[in-house]
Amino acid sequence: MIFLLFAVPLTLNKVVTFVEERFLRHLPKKGVVGLLISVTIIVEIVLSMMLSRRLGWSFTEGHFTVGFLLFILVWFMQFNEWMGNKYANVDNKVYGSGKDVYAVQVFRFSLNPFSIATLVYFLGGVASSIVLYAI
Repeated sequence: MIFLLFAVPLTLNKVVTFVEERFLRHLPKKGVVGLLISVTIIVEIVLSMMLSRRLGWSFTEGHFTVGFLLFILVWFMQFNEWMGNKYANVDNKVYGSGKDVYAVQVFRFSLNPFSIATLVYFLGGVASSIVLYAI
């Protein structure tokens, strides 16, 4: 079991490095961003289908649930990093040299291809739920 905890991330790292070196470096930046957004949305659709089939829900319910949970997950990861930097600065001021370790600014939701795809998927889930249940 412990072998899997290390083997899976290391294998995925090798696969991603191979794909990046062989294919993604030759594409323009907008092409890579579009590809990452598309693949992320496809993975989210597959997760929604799996959840809705497993629980006996309609696809719209699974779409909303998966979109909401993934959006919250992405948002909390970014928020947690921001909070961690604030705590590191406080700890360093109290117990360390007294200087700021990390520059802490106002929290802003950063946009990368994964957060964009998750936001689009979540908004699509909200819109489809409103349309479905309002009719």
